[in-house]
Amino acid sequence: MIKDPLWFTVLGWLLTCLGFAGNIFIISLIISKKPLIKQKTNWFLLSLSLADLGVTLSFFPSNFFCIPNKFCRFVLLASSQWAFLCASVINLCMLTLDRYIAITNPFKYTHFTSTNRITVSLICIAWIVPFTFNFLPFTFIYSEQRVIALKYYTYFMLVTFEFVPTIFLILVTTHMVFIVVKLTRAKASVMAQLQYNRPATEGGSVAQPRQKSGRRPTSVLFIVSIVVFFLICYSLTIATTFCETFKLCQHYPPTWEWLKKILLYANSAFNPFAYGFLKHDVKREVKQLLGIASHDGQRLSSR
Repeated sequence: MIKDPLWFTVLGWLLTCLGFAGNIFIISLIISKKPLIKQKTNWFLLSLSLADLGVTLSFFPSNFFCIPNKFCRFVLLASSQWAFLCASVINLCMLTLDRYIAITNPFKYTHFTSTNRITVSLICIAWIVPFTFNFLPFTFIYSEQRVIALKYYTYFMLVTFEFVPTIFLILVTTHMVFIVVKLTRAKASVMAQLQYNRPATEGGSVAQPRQKSGRRPTSVLFIVSIVVFFLICYSLTIATTFCETFKLCQHYPPTWEWLKKILLYANSAFNPFAYGFLKHDVKREVKQLLGIASHDGQRLSSR
């Protein structure tokens, strides 16, 4: 067994600490703040943070305590690790789907979020499906046909939790951006026409709706940043899977495997910072918690 290099260990524990602190902060913030917990989108965000926290705790800390222990069931640990990774991917898909419906069809989204049942059902699916299928091999691992079963099971897992979510996120996010750009251009054209037709004394009434229309691009930027970072972090894993599935690659250097793991940890570690900086309501609550919003309010009121 090849020993992990020092840079991998140091960087892995650093990402573990960042992921633990960041996800715990986001989870605590959403649960403790009523304006956040009332928003159905933040339920998906809370679920994604829990999955990322599971990824953070199930890799470096669990390996550190499990591998030296001869009584540790490493097969169960590995299944748990991949279950949390898959849960993180599916929760990201659910969060993206929520924003996609809200942006492309607001009236349908109002019906979609009118009850808690649909939101809770989607979150349950995002957890039950990954854990069910990641522990499924234990039902046939001792059977006579286990080799064939594991082969088809591997193909199924690759398609279900790597290829399909990746294609889904790319297509949905691209369409979302296209819709928002189209609506923004149309609204800018209308506002420019209104500003041209109205007298200069009414200029203030035109600027007001323009400020209110900034929420939608911000919401899209939030999703786009998370999806793009996900694609970057999972790029090596997806490329490796593709090469191994179609037997296009022969050998990988050890650095490739270490870098692939670091990128997976990084995705779960930096997601909370994207929420805090880019999601409007979370950013507002973070500012209030840090006392920044009060200073901004004082500056605005003094003008």
